[in-house]
Amino acid sequence: MLMSITSLLSQIKIGSIGPFSLFIFLYLSTQVTVEAQSSTELEMLFKKHIPGVKVKQLDPLAPFQSIWELKVPQTLDHNHPEKGSFYQKIYVHHAGISRPVVFVTEGYDCRPRVYEPTTLLDANQVTVEYRYFGDSKPEKVDWTLLNHDQAMKDLHYINGLLKKMYKKRWISTGISKGGTTTALYKLTYPKDIKASVAYVAPFPTAQEDHRTIDHYKKQVGTEECRKRIFEFQKSILQNREELRPLIENLAHEEKVNFSIGVDKVIDFASVEFPFSFWQWGFDCGELPLEPWTPKVIFDFIEEVVDFNFYDDPTCKSFEPAYYQFMTEFGYYGFDTTGLNDLLLYENELSNLAFCPKNADLTYRGAYMKKMKDLAEKKGKNIIYIYGGRDTWTACGIFPKGKSYRFDQKFGGHRTRIKNLDTTDKLKIYSLLSAYTKTKIQIPE
Repeated sequence: MLMSITSLLSQIKIGSIGPFSLFIFLYLSTQVTVEAQSSTELEMLFKKHIPGVKVKQLDPLAPFQSIWELKVPQTLDHNHPEKGSFYQKIYVHHAGISRPVVFVTEGYDCRPRVYEPTTLLDANQVTVEYRYFGDSKPEKVDWTLLNHDQAMKDLHYINGLLKKMYKKRWISTGISKGGTTTALYKLTYPKDIKASVAYVAPFPTAQEDHRTIDHYKKQVGTEECRKRIFEFQKSILQNREELRPLIENLAHEEKVNFSIGVDKVIDFASVEFPFSFWQWGFDCGELPLEPWTPKVIFDFIEEVVDFNFYDDPTCKSFEPAYYQFMTEFGYYGFDTTGLNDLLLYENELSNLAFCPKNADLTYRGAYMKKMKDLAEKKGKNIIYIYGGRDTWTACGIFPKGKSYRFDQKFGGHRTRIKNLDTTDKLKIYSLLSAYTKTKIQIPE
């Protein structure tokens, strides 16, 4: 802990030290004063520029000077402000007022993690939790207000508030649903930010976009590999009796429930398997060697799909995502060809099952179709990054004009700039440097 200047002075007799030592002492005293005031000044600035904000300082993390959790009063319905507000959580990683800002548009809840562009630019980072996720929920949920239009206006409002403090160039970034969000934001409010880095950002155009099934059934891997994956799918269902107690034991050990029922968990895990296998960039060489015992099947499903994907806490936390996927964003479905005789719940295997009950789940796809067309034909300064194996890449953007796309041929949903080949990385570094007028911190 830094000692106060008064305490230091009380312990030192000025006459006992020489002029040079006195200069050093006074210099250090000035630095301590500046550091001691910086957090206080930042807190005052947050409260000055964000009406009604709740401010909490978190533990520091190098190279940032400080990290903050802010709860920002956000309008519940931007078209009808009289409906009230809720608190939206954001994190601010403060590197310096004079540094650029990376605006992270999460698609779900958020935590104080540092994103790749932030490190490359040695920038401040502002991370925004998506409305209705995590801590950013109103007391009473009106599902009709969980949509892209409201979310874009959330981001625009927060951007406007914090630009009063951070006046250097802003870019945005996000991953997966957050990657799509960051592209939509740049397309909707092009003047808010200079550029966007959209990681593995899908633009589905149907409630269950069939392009994802075509991808894992016809386009990725080899025919032999795809046949082995199908045989593994079947083995999940053929070993139902032996898998059931393993899943029940998992629930007991982790103190979770599977309210949908263990047999339905097994059905879902089987039809989900090829989507997740390619989404996460697995290779056929990673499939377990036969014979596939129940324990081998269980362990590999845990690695690829994760049975906890279907437990009650996880389903509850993703409920807002399922609602938005199935009503506006678009999502994926399942192909049950060749599995029909082994499935117990064939007609109930839809992601609609995980949506909130008593909500209108009508799919309205006009917004995403319009934005996909805009992204491909008129988008500007958006960098799209995709993994070639990732199932979601089937719904990716092929931009024309002043946006760019980079692919890692065998990459999955975790593909980042660092995974690309040298030529592509250098191109992205050059673009980011030009957009922000900042020297890139090139990783070793």
